Amino acid sequence: MIQLVNTIANLVLLVFCLWAVLNKRLDTQVFGTVALSLVAITSFVNITRPDVFGFWAEQSEVLSNVAVAILAVWFFLRWRKCNCEDEQ
Repeated sequence: MIQLVNTIANLVLLVFCLWAVLNKRLDTQVFGTVALSLVAITSFVNITRPDVFGFWAEQSEVLSNVAVAILAVWFFLRWRKCNCEDEQ
């Protein structure tokens, strides 16, 4: 059951990240595009692992953590930009 929940969650992440990166109306800039792409890649690896990707399937959690960290920095910078422009 937990594997099914994990697969569905990774599928939702994959679809969302692909939509966000490919949508021309979302201005993700470089950091956002890279981070969302990394999340999409790790979600894909998590769905298709462990047989297909071998070594990379084991490293997907590390890559996912890096992608989430990049997304956090990107989100903070975007939030700061929006909030600081209102004050000036």
